Amino acid sequence: MTKSTVQKMNMPVRPPKEVEVPMKFHQSLMTRVILIFLLVFLSSGDVWAQSARARGMGGAFLGVSNDESATYYNPAGLSQIQGREASLQLKVNERDYFQWGSAAFTGHIYEDEPKDQFSITDYLEHNVLEEPLPRRPKYSYGVAYTQDTRKPGFGDMVGGEFKGVTREVDELQLAFGTRFPIARRMLAREQLFGGVKFNFRNTDRWIRSLGTHAKRNTQSMGIGLMYHYNDRITGGLTVDNLVQHISGDDEDIRDGVSLNLGGALRLTKGTLISGDVYNVTTANRAQSQQYRLGVEKKFIENDLTMRMGTWNGTLTLGFGMHLLPNLRFDYAFYNGDIVKEHYVAGHLTFD
Repeated sequence: MTKSTVQKMNMPVRPPKEVEVPMKFHQSLMTRVILIFLLVFLSSGDVWAQSARARGMGGAFLGVSNDESATYYNPAGLSQIQGREASLQLKVNERDYFQWGSAAFTGHIYEDEPKDQFSITDYLEHNVLEEPLPRRPKYSYGVAYTQDTRKPGFGDMVGGEFKGVTREVDELQLAFGTRFPIARRMLAREQLFGGVKFNFRNTDRWIRSLGTHAKRNTQSMGIGLMYHYNDRITGGLTVDNLVQHISGDDEDIRDGVSLNLGGALRLTKGTLISGDVYNVTTANRAQSQQYRLGVEKKFIENDLTMRMGTWNGTLTLGFGMHLLPNLRFDYAFYNGDIVKEHYVAGHLTFD
C-alpha cells in the first residue's frame, strides 16, 4: 500500500454539499413544529379561572355565575346580580416563576320605574311572595383583566419541550347580559338570561433552547345562557370562540369552538352544589374535556363560607369571610401536580 493511498484513507470524509441542505431543512422544520406545538398548547384558553371563590368550588361556576366573575364564566349571569361588584384576585405562592393576578368589575342599567298600572305578576310578587323581587337590571356589563406569567422555572418543572419556556398572557374580557321577558310560573320565578362575551388576549413566548420569540394576538367572541327554573335549580350554557380573529405568529391556528354546560342545585338556603362539563362536543383544538364539581356551605349567618371541589380529579378547597357587610375575603387552594397553588381575593359590593 503506497503512502498516498494511506493518506487518502485517513482523510476525513466530507458529506456532499447537497446533503447539508436537507439537514438544515429538517432542523428548521423541527423547530417550527415544536414552536407550533407550544403555541397551541400554551395559548388555547389556558386562563381558566378568574375567581378565588370559583377555584375553591373546583371551577364549577357556569350554572352559578352570580358575582363579578360571571364576566369570564357565563356572561348571562351578570343580570342576576343585584348592585355593582368589584374584586381583586392574586396568586400568592411561588411567584418567582408563576405569577397570576386579576381584577373585575360589573354594573347595571336598571329598568325604568314601574308604571302606574295593575299587573298580576307585580301583585303576586309584592303581596303573596314572602320576598318580592328587587329592582331588576335591564342591561348589565362586566369587565375583567388578567395577567398570567410563567417563567422558565415553571417550564423546567413541567419538563420536556417546555424547558426554558417563558409565557406572558394579558387578557381583557368585556361582557354584556340581559334578562329575556318570558312567561314565568307564578311561584317558580322562572327566568332566562342571555349574554355575550368578548375576549382580547396577547400572548408572548420565549423559548430559551431555540432562541425564538413568538407573539400572538387573539380576539374572540362567545355567548352564554342561564335558566332559572326556580329558586333552587339553575342551568348554564356557554359557547366559546364562535368568532375568532388571530394576528401574529401562526395566524392559521385557531382555537376550536366548544360547548360548555353547567348546573347548580341549592339544597338549603346556605348549601349550594354545582357541576360543569367543559367542551361537551370534544371539539378539536379546544381545551380537553373537563369535569368540575363543587360545594359551597355558609355558616354563622352567612359570615363564613366553606368550599370544596374537584377540578377534573384535582382537589380544591377554599373559604370566604365577611370582614365588613360589603367586603368579603376569599381564599382558594388548588392541589396541582406541578405547583400547589394558593389564591386570595378581596370582593367589594356597592349599592
